[in-house]
Amino acid sequence: MATSDELQKAHEAKLDEVLRAIGGKSRESDWALVRALIHKAVHFNADRKAGEFCAIATFLAEQTGHAHRLLHGGDKATTPHDDFMH
Repeated sequence: MATSDELQKAHEAKLDEVLRAIGGKSRESDWALVRALIHKAVHFNADRKAGEFCAIATFLAEQTGHAHRLLHGGDKATTPHDDFMH
């Protein structure tokens, strides 16, 4: 049986196809897509009872750090940014 990492990579490959088709319209549209994906993923997890709350909370926290490194090139200090906060 495939591992969680192997399954994740397979799911991500299929999602890449979908994201290429619906993403890239504008920065605002792409941000709305990110929000929709996260929101749907949280509901998918809850509906299917795929992971415990602590597991999804930990994963989201890890991904928050990952996103910061991707967007800011590491852990260097950056100026405050609140353009997507509400």
